[in-house]
Amino acid sequence: MPERQNTTLIRHIAVALDCSPHSIASLTIAAELARSMHADLTGIFVEDINLFRMAELPFCHEIRMYTSEPEHIDSSQFERSLKLQARTAEAALQRIAREFMVKYAFKVYRGMVPEAVISAAVQADLLVLGRSGRSPTCRKGLGSTARKALAEGKKPVLLIRPGFSAKEWPVLVLYDGSEGSKHALSAALDLTHHGMTLNILIFGETHEDAEKLESKLRDTITLPGSIIAYHHLPLKDGKTLMRFIRMIDSGLLVLSDRMKISRETVHELINELDYPVLLV
Repeated sequence: MPERQNTTLIRHIAVALDCSPHSIASLTIAAELARSMHADLTGIFVEDINLFRMAELPFCHEIRMYTSEPEHIDSSQFERSLKLQARTAEAALQRIAREFMVKYAFKVYRGMVPEAVISAAVQADLLVLGRSGRSPTCRKGLGSTARKALAEGKKPVLLIRPGFSAKEWPVLVLYDGSEGSKHALSAALDLTHHGMTLNILIFGETHEDAEKLESKLRDTITLPGSIIAYHHLPLKDGKTLMRFIRMIDSGLLVLSDRMKISRETVHELINELDYPVLLV
């Protein structure tokens, strides 16, 4: 395994924008990563077609704070509101991309939001999303676009929430010797820079198996100026893994859904843990 080679080859990063706090956090992280990986950055804004369909329904009305009677929904008002949101999102992209000095583009689409974002990002090497969106129903767990990205499983997906920085976070990678976990480890190495801590959580069928995996990694990995900490955990169930991750309180979790742990367990783990997650 290469010691510091950028094996993930990320040259184009796409980030979904909707002006929510999770979206702005995602944009900042995406720009930080674009600068460190010399990648281009594309912001994606989707005009939700469901809003226009709703406005066309004769029984749909809105009640404003300053009026006592319900009013018919005006589709042209939706149009203006979405254009304003798009301009706000583009302004945020311009400001943050210039701050990090990365090449950027902004694209607007109309459609079902989750499907449109996934489709628009098909040429990107990494898709960055907020764990939740603007909807009040997304306060816990993943938003609809994040769930769609996990289900599609076509590319590396980075799920972000506010409060984390790519400059400071410790990294925790799950490793069991499988091809999926090797890919995750390579990505984690690419993201671990001078002064950062890389936690490697090794799963083994037995304690001896875990020791052998650790010994092989120690012989192949060096991170000058960074700390590597090895941890062992029996390959049991998702609840045990979840408790350990919360106990170690790592910043970024890197993992694959092509490990010895079931794909369903990995996705449940991502949904339940309120941490930034990179799924490769």
